[in-house]
Amino acid sequence: MEWNRFFKSAIITAILLSSIVTAADEKRPAALGSPEPGPAEVNEAQFPYIGEITGADLNVRSGPGMNYYGCGKISTPARVVVVGQKFSWSQILPPQGSFSWIFKQYVQTNVNNPSIGIVSGDNVRVYAGADERDAMVSDSVQIALDKGQKVRILGAAVGDYYKISPPEGATLWTSGQYIKFIRKADEIDIKVPKSAAGSRPGILMDQLGGDSRKIELYYDLAKQAEDEKVKPLAEQNYSKIRAELEVLVADANSGKAGDYAKYLLKDIERCELAKESIGLIEGQKAELQDKLTEIEESHKETAENLPEASKYAVVGIFKQSVIYEGRPTGNKRFLIVDINDVPLCYAEAVGEVADVNFADYFGKKVGLVGEITSDPLSSSALVKFTEIEKLEEAAEKK
Repeated sequence: MEWNRFFKSAIITAILLSSIVTAADEKRPAALGSPEPGPAEVNEAQFPYIGEITGADLNVRSGPGMNYYGCGKISTPARVVVVGQKFSWSQILPPQGSFSWIFKQYVQTNVNNPSIGIVSGDNVRVYAGADERDAMVSDSVQIALDKGQKVRILGAAVGDYYKISPPEGATLWTSGQYIKFIRKADEIDIKVPKSAAGSRPGILMDQLGGDSRKIELYYDLAKQAEDEKVKPLAEQNYSKIRAELEVLVADANSGKAGDYAKYLLKDIERCELAKESIGLIEGQKAELQDKLTEIEESHKETAENLPEASKYAVVGIFKQSVIYEGRPTGNKRFLIVDINDVPLCYAEAVGEVADVNFADYFGKKVGLVGEITSDPLSSSALVKFTEIEKLEEAAEKK
């Protein structure tokens, strides 16, 4: 009896463990067979939301996995609209520059407006496009369109296909680990695709008329404004954007586009004010630099015109010293006075100049090259000079 009870308990335990392992396996992504946790922000977000790219050269793919082909790259600080999640992959609306393929046999064009195509069949597939991949091998289906829906054609046909702007409802994928949740998406950001549970999504080209066309114009101007903001301040130019926004605001039939344009205009005014302020500061700095350069040039010119007095330890009239005359001081000592005969210092010849006959220097204005020291024999300064140079004849005292 005890053995049967133990055997039944072991079977139940094994079944429970198997259920736990199976449940864990169901949560594991198929790619590479290893778990890849998605961003924590997604757990709190309700789709759609605005996400900011946090990595550089992040691959945008045609499906949720490494086995799907790349459709371009995106880098920080770009923002995307995230509409879904599968494992660690985020489903996003196609970033700017994305395109799709459609079989041209099922698209009718008008010679008067060749950029607009009308779908001529039902359930016509649209494929994710990639610059480095031919249309024939671009096999990831983004959406299927029905007869009468419109597409925007991007140039001439390539083989059997038209390159088109991704229609509304088309999406791409990228790694959710490099997307930071910013906020919920709303109408001002972009028109998000309708739920698959509802009616079939419309096509972007259906939005070209009336108020929706003005909304699209606003979105385009808002993108242009964002592109200007990332430029260096000195290179930013909002004049064309501002002019078109002012037209939207003045149009009584612009609806929400006009309201949105008012807020964008205020933002642009702040950017232009910042640029103007920086311009004033830079102008003042340039003006100050010009003044400093002018002062420096003036000082340089003045210095060039000054006599070479700076090379002399003292400049004055060279006289015999009555006090030291005849005293055994070693080297010869003299007195230097100014033009009013006021003593400036004593002077002592040192080195080779000590053997010079100074008779011809007495009473003359001279410049002495040497070292200024204190005279240990008096309270006056003493210049020990190694060179003496006549500067001009001293004026005779009256």
